[in-house]
Amino acid sequence: MPGFNVTQALFPSSDGTLIYAEAIGNKNLPAIVFIHGLTLTALVWAHILHDARLLEYFYLVAYDMRGHGRSGKPLTMEGHSSKLYADDFAAVSKGFGLKSPLYNGWSLGGTVAADITTYLGPKAISGIIWTAPMPYIDPEVIGTVAKPAVQNLLPGLITETDAVLALQTRHKFIDTLFNDPPSVPVDIKWSWAGSSSLIPPGLVPVVTSRPQDPTALFKAGADGLPLLIISGGNDKQLRGEPVWEIARKHFEDLTIHTIPDGSHASFYDNKDEYVREVLKFAKRVFKIRA
Repeated sequence: MPGFNVTQALFPSSDGTLIYAEAIGNKNLPAIVFIHGLTLTALVWAHILHDARLLEYFYLVAYDMRGHGRSGKPLTMEGHSSKLYADDFAAVSKGFGLKSPLYNGWSLGGTVAADITTYLGPKAISGIIWTAPMPYIDPEVIGTVAKPAVQNLLPGLITETDAVLALQTRHKFIDTLFNDPPSVPVDIKWSWAGSSSLIPPGLVPVVTSRPQDPTALFKAGADGLPLLIISGGNDKQLRGEPVWEIARKHFEDLTIHTIPDGSHASFYDNKDEYVREVLKFAKRVFKIRA
């Protein structure tokens, strides 16, 4: 299979905010769009976007959510409305010529499915993959799904006055993503930690409390929108069980796969198993028989 170069772009959303996105592969193939988690960026998907098994069948896209990475950073709650998050997805889809891509949201990135289904409609995507997800933003749901390990780090993620605490917290936060942090190459950990510093601390409480309505998401699930949940048995940040309960109530076409020794970043720590599950689900969604 020939090699592919990454195409990088900045696409304006409906409010003019520029959204950084990148794509790799054959644009004539069905697309999968990957969205990162809290404080992080599209950088986390780098080795997934270059996976030959996925590139054989799919055009792979990732982007930085507003407030994160190389995307624009509105500082008000109004600048983080649910509609704007949907418009960001639409801008990336239009910019790369995507038609009803498969959406893959990791951690906080999982919440964007509620924005998409509410404002773009369920046909804007062919299916949902939730990777160790926060399903949607709601104080009760966050309190149930988020583990103490990550909740205890919030003061350091939002501080604007204690530089030492902020720096230490970023590295602790990165460590909670992996099964065995000392074994992760420093170029991975340091690049992820560095990219996490690009979100202004004052935006962390905004992006984790912005209003969302899951009604359209639940209706899409009841109407058959396919959902795959990939959870890690050793996830240090989020609990899988409460998300499974929500999904079982609302999604008719539901697949739950738990990687027993999987971390919060199972796509890194357990890449082969993760890619196998994504491939199996994506091929079914797009009716690929090969």
